[in-house]
Amino acid sequence: MLKILPIVSALFAAATLWGQIGPVGVTTGETVRLKVTARPPNSCAAQLGFLDSGGNPVGPSAQVSLQAGQSTSLELPSGPVVKEPGQRVEIRPRVTPDPGIAESACQTDVAVLDREGKPTRVPGVGVKVNGRWAIDVRNPDGSLASHSSSGNSEIPGAGVLALSLARLNVIGLWSVQLYGSACSFGTDGICWLFENADDPPQILAGTFKGLSVSAPTNAGQLTLIGSFIAPQSGTVTGIETLNDFCPSGVLQTGCQFSTAGARTGSFSDTNQSVSVTAGQLVQVTVVFGFS
Repeated sequence: MLKILPIVSALFAAATLWGQIGPVGVTTGETVRLKVTARPPNSCAAQLGFLDSGGNPVGPSAQVSLQAGQSTSLELPSGPVVKEPGQRVEIRPRVTPDPGIAESACQTDVAVLDREGKPTRVPGVGVKVNGRWAIDVRNPDGSLASHSSSGNSEIPGAGVLALSLARLNVIGLWSVQLYGSACSFGTDGICWLFENADDPPQILAGTFKGLSVSAPTNAGQLTLIGSFIAPQSGTVTGIETLNDFCPSGVLQTGCQFSTAGARTGSFSDTNQSVSVTAGQLVQVTVVFGFS
């Protein structure tokens, strides 16, 4: 969905397309959550479910039909698959698309949650991701109308990082999505903030460039800053950061929305409620720290 930054444990997660979801391990009290999002401008219709280590269906399943930008989740508690305390069982989430659905339409994110519904740590991994988000709304004269900040709701981007560190994927450009009535003028009710180098399919209503990405030397932080002038009044209720990532061999400078084989994976998100008046400047700042 960025005082001392609240620490959010790295997820055991994958951001991918259907048919490419790896197995995840669960133990007593944990839950596997499968989140599916219809990647704009496409819709997504698919069958969701889970397979055990033998490839047999286990737990709940669901048929979903999502419009562009919509998301839904399916959860499998450990109870039906973990038979002994402390036992660890591998589960493979499954997303089977309906015939005729575009290959890039269904984006999936997988996470393992603890008893309280919070993401669990990756066993044996000590790096944690800290995230802080801020939204500043400024009047046309530059004065500050409001300031709002929060921590991440979740960070499902660990899968993207793991694949990139293994040189199986290349991390490309970043984008930020904002949701809410302040963005209802945009395509699918979303405001998009892209880096200048990115090349989305077409410049649509609700699409803005100028997103900056920086990593101060020795600071251990990554900062994203983007802004737009609100063309209408309303509220911003949710924000999400996303990565373009491409097959190994594609140059980072060439990995963008329109690159052949590129996918867009959710890295983090948060929920806020910020009121905006037409003509005001909406500036989003996301700061990630690693410890």
